[in-house]
Amino acid sequence: MGIHDGHREKMRRRFLETGLEGFADHEALELLLYYAIPQGDVNGLAHELVERFGSLAGALDASVEELKKVPGVGEHTAV
Repeated sequence: MGIHDGHREKMRRRFLETGLEGFADHEALELLLYYAIPQGDVNGLAHELVERFGSLAGALDASVEELKKVPGVGEHTAV
């Protein structure tokens, strides 16, 4: 078992128990990315998006075209 085993489930459980209270921007974005990218580690991508767009709100407000410029973000993920 690796260090990240069960991470997605832990994040989902945490959200169900507390909502977004206490989630950093990249963690909230990571949770959303789970649904666009069903397998793999999306933590680095979440950090990259927050860094590039300044915040969770900035990433959510970015256009599909701007999002697609980020390596690892295709049209499906951007939408």
